[in-house]
Amino acid sequence: MTILEAIMAECEPYTASVITYEKALADGELSGADTYYSDMKGAVARCAISVLTKMLPLTSDSTGSSSQGYNREGLVARISAICRENGFEESDFCPVPTVEVYHNLF
Repeated sequence: MTILEAIMAECEPYTASVITYEKALADGELSGADTYYSDMKGAVARCAISVLTKMLPLTSDSTGSSSQGYNREGLVARISAICRENGFEESDFCPVPTVEVYHNLF
């Protein structure tokens, strides 16, 4: 299996264009054509998270005769699962709502 195939598998069931995967791999300093080894799991997971976070603002995507819809909660759940599997801090990749309390302003 190549590293490109590994990142595509990690993003399942969501799909992106090959160029999106290749950009994420280049940013992670990986070559998609190289053979995937299990010690690369964390680096490939970071690339997959990069691809998936780009989908968060979308509700749907259509390319040629293919289209897919996105469920934001489902994407966040998939990103969170990848984070847990690889020991990453979820808040580094998914925005976590915060509440700021302002008191004693006067």
